[in-house]
Amino acid sequence: MRKELYDLKVRLLGTLIVCIALFFIVAPFQKLSVSLLEGYEKIPGTSKIMEKLIPQGFVENLKEWNFYINSQWFGKNFGQLVPIIGIILGFPLFASETEKGTIQFILARRRRLWVFTTKSIAGLIALLVITAISTLLPSFFSIVIGKQYNHQVIPHFFIHTFFGSMLWYSTSVFFSVIADDQVKPLIASLGLLAATTVLGLLKPLKFLNTFSYALGTDVFRTGKANFTLTVWMATSSVVILLSAMKFFENREF
Repeated sequence: MRKELYDLKVRLLGTLIVCIALFFIVAPFQKLSVSLLEGYEKIPGTSKIMEKLIPQGFVENLKEWNFYINSQWFGKNFGQLVPIIGIILGFPLFASETEKGTIQFILARRRRLWVFTTKSIAGLIALLVITAISTLLPSFFSIVIGKQYNHQVIPHFFIHTFFGSMLWYSTSVFFSVIADDQVKPLIASLGLLAATTVLGLLKPLKFLNTFSYALGTDVFRTGKANFTLTVWMATSSVVILLSAMKFFENREF
């Protein structure tokens, strides 16, 4: 397990640094964001355009800290990265070993089930660390700057971010198992993410759009995680991982 976590350290630290940097590009600039939007509204000829692009009352709501930090972090910046984080951690997990030819050496020393389990769990630990820290950032930052914040929503946002990323982590792990190089699982995972997102725009297929879940839409609306969708995400992730494990156990290298 230690070796697997060591192999993941670059992606873990790199992704975490990007998330933290992105947070500090967003969080400290509430007043600037509000003033810019209010300035656009006052420019002649842009008011109608702003009404189409921005919901009524949105700018006024941004003046409230909870709405600002939750909408701009969970509902926009970090939320949009959630599926991609899962893909980044999962796509090279097995494909890199196959591409370098080291998979035969590993399998000569360890049973396939052990190899798959340790590598997959290491990736899940990295995913847990990234999503947990990124989800806690609004709480920590609010305490430091003395802003009143509804900390009770954090566990609910964490559930959505973790399981939203876990689904795509599992998917990329599956593609990583069946691929011979690292490019194919990355392209396949991103392509499937794009396809399901576009198809999810159609009303009968809206369940395919995992961004709606990852952005914590239900947490914004109800203040709680969506239990039904969470079970569906968790179950789908486990099924995909088990399928990947089965394929890995039977694949010839």
